[in-house]
Amino acid sequence: MKIHQIVMAAAAASVASIALAGASFAASSADKLAQYQPTGKKVNCVDTYQIRETDVIDNQNILFRTSGNTYYINHLPNRCSGLKMQDGFSYTLRGLNKLCNVDTITPVSTGGAIYGPCPLGEFEEVTKVGKPTQ
Repeated sequence: MKIHQIVMAAAAASVASIALAGASFAASSADKLAQYQPTGKKVNCVDTYQIRETDVIDNQNILFRTSGNTYYINHLPNRCSGLKMQDGFSYTLRGLNKLCNVDTITPVSTGGAIYGPCPLGEFEEVTKVGKPTQ
């Protein structure tokens, strides 16, 4: 599983950049997606200060875990070349500490490859299947 650590970069009040990098997962993307059940609740934005981890599932799906162990899947409207292979991405905020479906991400290359920006989709809240209720 690839869990990404948030690495904050220097940012202005209205523009912030955050790079995410991570370690390796064993499960396939279909297996990972099957571990989460959609709740039907969709939001356009998540507060960046609440993002605790991300998991690049494949070139079109990213799992976000926010504070309070709330999970969101962002299903990008198009495949994002290099996203899974690089397993990390950066983004620039245009608003106030929110990552939204109108924002783009760019795969972070450690080997010099250049990737274009990819638009985000809506954030759909999901619950972990088989997770005991507290």
